[in-house]
Amino acid sequence: MNRTQLPDLARVLLALGSYGQRLDPANATAEQLEIVARAVEEARRLTQAARFPGCPRHPDGPFDPTDGGACLLCRTRRFKTQHADRPPVEDVLRDVAELGEEEAARRHTGRVVTLALAAAGRGTHAYPPNTRRRSDP
Repeated sequence: MNRTQLPDLARVLLALGSYGQRLDPANATAEQLEIVARAVEEARRLTQAARFPGCPRHPDGPFDPTDGGACLLCRTRRFKTQHADRPPVEDVLRDVAELGEEEAARRHTGRVVTLALAAAGRGTHAYPPNTRRRSDP
C-alpha cells in the first residue's frame, strides 16, 4: 500500500464524518448532498491510488501515479545505470576535436556529444554566448 495518499484520505473522511453529524433527513439540501457525493468520489479515488503495491525495496517510497505506481527511487537507479555506460567526456571531446561534431555524433550519438560539450562549457552553436558585462573594457 502506498502511504503518500493517506493524509489526503484522512482529510476527506473527516469532512465526510462532519457532514454525517450535521445532515438531517428532514432538512438536507441538494447542495449538501452534492458536496457529500463529491467527497465520497474523492475518497474512492484516493483509496484506489493508495492501493498501488509498494516497491519491495522501498515500500514507503515515493511513486509516480501517472506511471501505474512505479517507484521513483528505483526509476532513478535504473536511469543512472542506463547512463553509466556513456564514454568519458574527454574521449567524446577528443573525437569532436579530431573528427568534427557530425562524425562524433555518429560514433557516440548526438545526445552524448551535446552533453559532453555542455559539460565542457561549450555550446553546440557557432557563436559563443555573450559573457561580457557592460563594465568590461
